[in-house]
Formats: sequence, structure tokens, C-alpha cells
Amino acid sequence: MKRKQLAISFISILLITLLAACGDSDSSSETENGNDQEESSTVQENNGGVSAADKEEEAAVTEEQASQTSETFITHLDDGDFDEAKSLFDETMASEITAADLETIWTDLETEFGEFTGFDYVEDQQVDEYQTFIYEGTFDDQPFVLNVSINGNNEVGGFYIQPSEA
Repeated sequence: MKRKQLAISFISILLITLLAACGDSDSSSETENGNDQEESSTVQENNGGVSAADKEEEAAVTEEQASQTSETFITHLDDGDFDEAKSLFDETMASEITAADLETIWTDLETEFGEFTGFDYVEDQQVDEYQTFIYEGTFDDQPFVLNVSINGNNEVGGFYIQPSEA
């Protein structure tokens, strides 16, 4: 039992570290964000009058599309298609987590807790520019919470898994 708790702690720390590494790396200072309006209007002119906000709005995905992407991501992990799972990552996640990292995490979970037996939707919520989906999954009889965040470009921008308290 103590070994199982140690493994859960280790895997949780590893996943938290990976998730933290994939946080928003845009830490510009207020001064940098408050640059002259001239530069902003030049960018708009060069883009045919389309602002960055308009581009973001165009890239926005529906809740249904984001839900499908999050479920596809988990299914790829379960099927052992780690390259396919990684292909759904946004640029930041893709630069921090390899397909081999995903395979190691998933294999360690299945080695320690048993075969992944499925997942069920619990809820979703909008968190900043991400649509976050929460699922209850199980490895044999051990319940886990799976959290997948999808950005406005329909890419996985965050993934977190931890043992459920239930």
C-alpha cells in the first residue's frame, strides 16, 4: 500500500511538473504590452485590416469541437498512439513533452494501477482562453481525474491526471 501511495505521489509530481512547464510562456511586462498604437495599426494594415483579436475570434472553436479533440487525445493515449496524441498539442506543449514522455507516463500508470478501462465526461468550463474538460477515468478499479484543456485553435494546451479522491 505504501508503495502505491509513493507511486501516486511520484506520478502526480511528474505530471504537475510537465503541466507547469507547459504554462503560458507569454510573460510580457505591462510596458511591453503597452507599445505604441502606430505599430498596432501597421500590423492591421499589413493584414488587410484584420486585427489580432479578429484572428483569435476566427480561430475559436466550438465547445463540441473542443470536446471531440479532448476525447480523441485521451483515446490516442489509451490506444498507445502517442505520436497521434502529441500531434494534438499546441506549440508550447509540443516543445516540452515528447511522444516518448507520454508513453512513459501512460505505461507507468498502467504498470502501477492496471489497464485503463475507460473514461466518462464530468464537466467542462472556460478558463481564460481554454475550454477545460474534466473526465473520470479508471485504471482497473482505481479512479483518476483527467483534465484536458483545449485552446482557441483546437489544440491541447494542458493535460493533467491525478488519482480521484472518491
